[in-house]
Amino acid sequence: MIRYVISNMWRRKARTMLTVLGIVVGIFALTVLGGLSARLNQQVKGARSWFTNSISVVPSGSSLFGGADKFFELSKVDRIAAVNGVDCAVPGIGVLLKDSAGFSFGAPDLVIGLDLECGPELLEQLTLSGGRSLQTGDSGKVALGATLAQKLNAKVGGQVLLRGVPFEVVGIYEATLSAPDSFAFISYPDALALFRAANPFVQTDKDITSVVYTKWKKQVDPEALSADIAAEVPGVRVISPKDAEKQISQFSLIFNAILFGVALIALIVGGLSIINTMVMSVSERTREIGLKKAVGSETLTILLEYLTESATIGLIGGLIGMAFGVLTIVLLNNATKGSQVTVFGLTPMVVIGPVVFATVLGTLAGIFPALRAARLKPVDSLKED
Repeated sequence: MIRYVISNMWRRKARTMLTVLGIVVGIFALTVLGGLSARLNQQVKGARSWFTNSISVVPSGSSLFGGADKFFELSKVDRIAAVNGVDCAVPGIGVLLKDSAGFSFGAPDLVIGLDLECGPELLEQLTLSGGRSLQTGDSGKVALGATLAQKLNAKVGGQVLLRGVPFEVVGIYEATLSAPDSFAFISYPDALALFRAANPFVQTDKDITSVVYTKWKKQVDPEALSADIAAEVPGVRVISPKDAEKQISQFSLIFNAILFGVALIALIVGGLSIINTMVMSVSERTREIGLKKAVGSETLTILLEYLTESATIGLIGGLIGMAFGVLTIVLLNNATKGSQVTVFGLTPMVVIGPVVFATVLGTLAGIFPALRAARLKPVDSLKED
C-alpha cells in the first residue's frame, strides 16, 4: 500500500513538491526557533537551580538580577542571620569580568565573591570536574565555571587574571549549560577589592554587599522565613525561592510564545496546502475511486489510502525541514564555538518534535479530503469525466 500511495503522490510532481516545500519552510523555522528556545530553557533551568536553593535578600529597589546599583552595609547581614530559622547568611558581591562585556547569550562573565564561612555550601550544588571548591580562609584563589575556564584557557593549579589581578585556579566545575558556567567564584574580600577598583564612584569605606544568600534550617518553611526576614529587617527586598522561580521563568515565556506563533503559522500554511493538494487529488481520481468501490474496495480502505498519502506528505516535509534546521543549528553553534558561546540547544524534542508535528498536521489536514473520497458512490463516480 505504501508503494501505491507514494506512486500516487508523484502523479502531479510539481504540486506535491510545492506542498512539501511549504511544510519544509515552516518546519525549518520551527526547528531553529525550537533550538533557540531549548537553549534558553537550559539557561532558565540552571538559573532556577542556583537561585531557588537559597533566599536572596537584596537592597530595596533591586531585583534578583540587580539593576538598581544599590548596596547595603555588611552589618545588615548580622540582622538577617539573627532571624529565627536562618541557618547562615552569605554576603555576596559581583563584578563584570570585563567592563565591555559585549553581547552575551545568557549570563555574562561575572566574578562572584562569597563569604567563605558558610558560602561553600552554596557551591555544593555544582559538580567539580577537577580540583576542589573554595574553602574557608582561601585568598587569591578562584573556582571557575566550565565556559569561563575554556575562555581563560585555565587549568587547575595555574593562574588566571581577573580584572588584571592574578588568582590561582583551585577548581573547575562541570558544565551545567546555564549561568554558573560563566562565573568565577572567589572570596568576598577579594571580590570587594575588585569591585572598589572597578567602581570608584561608590564613596564608602565600609564593607558593602549587593545580595545576601540566606540558607534556612532543616524543617523550616523558606516562604515563611522570607516573610519573617522582610518583617524584621528594614530596607531590604526578600526574594523567596518561589518568587525567584517566577522571575526566572518569565525569561522563557516570550520565546515559547514566539515558538507557538511559528507552530500556528506552520499549521495554517502547511495544513491548507495539504488540504488543497488532497482535494485536487480526490477530484482527479474520482473515476478511479468509483472503480475501486465497484470491484469491492471497502470505504475504510479508501479512507486509509488518502490519510496515509497526506500523512506521508507531512512526514517527508517534516524530515527535510528538520534536517535543514538541525544542520543550521550545528553550523551556527560551530561558528560561535570559538567564543565559547552556545546559542542553540539540540535536544531530542528539537529533533523529533517538528517531525511528529508535521506528520500529525498532514494526517489531520487529510481527514476532510479522505472522507470526501471514502463517501463517493460508485455509480456517481463512474459517471464523472
